[in-house]
Formats: sequence, C-alpha cells, structure tokens
Amino acid sequence: MDRVRWAALSAFFVSCLQSQTLNVYSEFVRFNSRGEVTAPENPREILSPAMVRNGFTSFQILVEAKPGENYTLYVGLSPQDVVKVTMYRESGDRPQPVDLPFRGQGTSVFWMDVWCDRAVPVQRVKIEPELYVAGDWVRYPMEARVMEAVVPEAGRTAFPDARELLCGPARHYYSYLNVPDTTRFHERNRTQDAALASRVPKDAVVQAVGDCYSIDWNNPEAYLRIRDYLFRLR
Repeated sequence: MDRVRWAALSAFFVSCLQSQTLNVYSEFVRFNSRGEVTAPENPREILSPAMVRNGFTSFQILVEAKPGENYTLYVGLSPQDVVKVTMYRESGDRPQPVDLPFRGQGTSVFWMDVWCDRAVPVQRVKIEPELYVAGDWVRYPMEARVMEAVVPEAGRTAFPDARELLCGPARHYYSYLNVPDTTRFHERNRTQDAALASRVPKDAVVQAVGDCYSIDWNNPEAYLRIRDYLFRLR
C-alpha cells in the first residue's frame, strides 16, 4: 500500500512540475498556436549563446503554465546594463511589446531581443529568464558570450540575405509593407549577418560552413551554421 501511495504522490508532484516550464529557443524555432514546437525536431539547446556587438541577438522564450494560472516573467542580468533586453509577446503575425516584469496566464511565446553596443568589452553576461508562478521560481540560466565581431554600420541600409553567399540570389524578396513583424526581425538580423559576411571572401564562408547543397534548409535552424561562423569573426 505504501509503495502504491508513494507512486501516486510521485506522479502528482511530477505533474505539478511539468505544468510550469520555462525554455529558451533560437529565433528560428517554430511553434503552433498551442505553444508546441513544430520544427526542428530537435531544437538547439541555448545555454551559452554568442552575441554580436553593435547588433541584436534574438531568442524565443516559451512559458508553459496552466490555463488561468497567474505568473510573472522577469529577465535577470549580471552585470547590469551591459546589454539591453526588449521583450515582445508573440501573437499571430504581430508581436506585442511588453514591459518587464510581465504578468500573464497560460502558455505564451515571447521574442527576446538583446542589443549589445559596439563599446561593450568581450565578456560573459548572465541573462536569466525567471518565472514566478504558484509561489515558486522557475529559472533558465544562460551565460551569453559577447564576441569580438562588430556589425558594420553600412549593414543597416542594405536588405541582403547571407544565404545568398552560398546559394546565389533569392527568387523572392519580402516587401516591408506586407511581411509579418516576426519576419522583419529575422530579416533585420540577417542583414546584420550579411554586413559581417561582406568582410570575408565567399570561399572562406563555404570552407567553414559548406556549400548551398550541403545544408539541410528544411531545418529552420540550419541557418545557425552560417551565423556561428560570422559571430566568430575578429
């Protein structure tokens, strides 16, 4: 009887813990309307991400809580004021800017923009999303790495795609009048990547990440192979 009772209690506590989760994903992970990851099948684990200077590095935060359950979302920084965090709550094609701490209910996906100034020295920065729910804390510790790479100012006026380095000109281009806001975030970040890529020959990029046909473009996070290389540039 004790063994049965213990098993039932264990299942109860596991169920309680699983009802409140906090995870951080790359900007390329896709979610459905229920907050479930639909692609890729095995998302990259975000623990010590690289951050470019004079530019944005973006993440998505998935908060899973029971319907009607109140929570408060924070983002802790250490050292303070080294980077600037801007948060948006994703809702269809129009992410809504929110202030931190954010108070909400149920499951939500947030877009987290992290701006790093060009003057910030190379260092590690603690960026810790924190969820206060049901009288307890759930934390996702990250130790981000400020890299030497600096986005050139010239990259802010163009609208290229770094993927063109490997695959040639894209067949379709987005119109800023018709694309969803989330797409604008992606393209802004890829414009930064293209500005970084302009500093190195195409052959160097191909040698580092492979050619157009060696990358599985069906995986939305495959693009991170290019970004990882560009963020390591000195």
